[in-house]
Amino acid sequence: KGHHHQTKGLKLVSFSSGFELQFRLGPSLQGKRVMVHTNYPLEGKEFERNNFRVLGWSYPTGREDDSDKFCSLDLKMAGSYQYYFGYGDTERSGGGYIVVDPVLHVGADNVILPLDCITIQTYLSKCLGHLDDWPDRLRVAKESGYNMIHFTPLQTLGESRSCYSLADQLNFNPEFSPAGQSYSWEDVGALVEMLKKEWNMLCITDVVYNHTAANSGWIEEHPECGYNLVNSPHLRPAWVLDRALWHLTTRVAEGRYEAKGLPADITNESHLNAIRSVLWQDVYPQIKLWEFYQVKVDVAVEQFRTLLLNGTKPDHSKTEGKKGLRIIRDPHYRRYGSTVDMDSALETFVPHSSSPEHIEECCGWLRQKVNQLNEEQHHIVHQHQEQAANCIVGNVVYEHLADNGPKLGPVCRKNPLVTRYFTFPYPDMTLEQELQLLDQPDKTCHFLAHNGWVMSDDPLRNFAEPGSNVYLRRELVCWGDSVKLRYGNGPEDCPYLWAHMQKYTEITAKYFHGVRLDNCHSTPLHVAEAMLDAARAVRPNLYVIAELFTGSELVDNVFVNRLGISSLIRVHAGCGPNSVS
Repeated sequence: KGHHHQTKGLKLVSFSSGFELQFRLGPSLQGKRVMVHTNYPLEGKEFERNNFRVLGWSYPTGREDDSDKFCSLDLKMAGSYQYYFGYGDTERSGGGYIVVDPVLHVGADNVILPLDCITIQTYLSKCLGHLDDWPDRLRVAKESGYNMIHFTPLQTLGESRSCYSLADQLNFNPEFSPAGQSYSWEDVGALVEMLKKEWNMLCITDVVYNHTAANSGWIEEHPECGYNLVNSPHLRPAWVLDRALWHLTTRVAEGRYEAKGLPADITNESHLNAIRSVLWQDVYPQIKLWEFYQVKVDVAVEQFRTLLLNGTKPDHSKTEGKKGLRIIRDPHYRRYGSTVDMDSALETFVPHSSSPEHIEECCGWLRQKVNQLNEEQHHIVHQHQEQAANCIVGNVVYEHLADNGPKLGPVCRKNPLVTRYFTFPYPDMTLEQELQLLDQPDKTCHFLAHNGWVMSDDPLRNFAEPGSNVYLRRELVCWGDSVKLRYGNGPEDCPYLWAHMQKYTEITAKYFHGVRLDNCHSTPLHVAEAMLDAARAVRPNLYVIAELFTGSELVDNVFVNRLGISSLIRVHAGCGPNSVS
């Protein structure tokens, strides 16, 4: 209730199933014609996120009196729903979210298991052995008093064998089947049902939407599902730097930089300083990243000269009254691909007459200004390179020197100087040969960006999209075994990926009582929202846990409200295990 009340998802309002939710007018809305809309479905109807209906008003006194009228919802369906209200000529004056908790049942008699009574134990599925051995290995959880089991993903794992790098989201991992047998999702479902009815235990597993294993067969066939150099050309400079760093790794591993104070075995501060020196003296000058953002001055001046000689006038409608020379960034990110907006040039540098002398004077001004703008781009890239050097050295410190790090030992191909940011599914070439591949889209579509996380980043921002320089500045804590998935704004942007992941979601919801949203803070909200809608269509009372590290309770609430999350997973500072809250 209230006037201009708009929560924008920052306020958490959750209810148990069976509640009646009433909307009443606050004092500032009395006497106004108020309309309340919601996408909570009518009984017996399926939920559609974008299908809003108008709620009718009830009058307890029997007469149409604003003072006590209300509209209401009988909350029986778990999930996340929206409402909004408007009055007068304004359709949306405010609104918010309604989260309805799922109702969970255990035992042959379907006894309700309250959400605040859940005690959950995680099992690393890959360590459980064959499926027919699982009951014996899970029994310790039952006898210890747990009433829910969380299985890490049961799908085929990628070549790193990380629990969260999946090669195939749809198929049950064949490693769980002994020789001569082939277990399926139906067999898993039968086990889950036995645990529920006979052991009074529910089972959940993960859904991993952010990434897939780099060796996934389907991503090779559908590279458009990842961020590659064709659909995400802004990553081209970052890819060039990544290849240069890989070649630096191979040279360091071969001892070719020992004379410059950089041995393969990095053990002290002087070796770190040598890394910085090599980057600035050898790597950066060789790859000239600033060229991807600059204008070819002679070409721009010649084009401008031709326009002046032809007496061309600027199109003021295109400059929109904005003064000053404008540079147009090349959408394909080619070297010297940026161009000068000639309408802004003609408007900025106007010759006193059409004489050759005055035209050349204007061309000189343009040349001077474009050189200045190119220098500004050079300075910006220099700043990116400084940050990249800091991140590279910081990565080396953690992996090779830090007491709390893995201490990987000498740099080699298996343990490179830094984790590679992009896949390169071809035999190594010289760096010069590899840079020539940039002109071959049939090759560059397979150079896919790896996933990872960015420290202290905005969880509502996608760090792989245009406008972000995370890959160029080497700010990604990279998972070199996994490729980041590119959903776009909706299924129309990447039909195969959306269909593949929806099928994965529906399989999971069919056989498990709930899901753990892996890496929820980096999952695009509209993706998780759509997938959970599909999951709840299969299992309405879906229990949802999210691994969510946002650093802000208000941002937490955005995720909880939009996704209908029941519990959050935290990592305690200084501790390894997760905790559920």
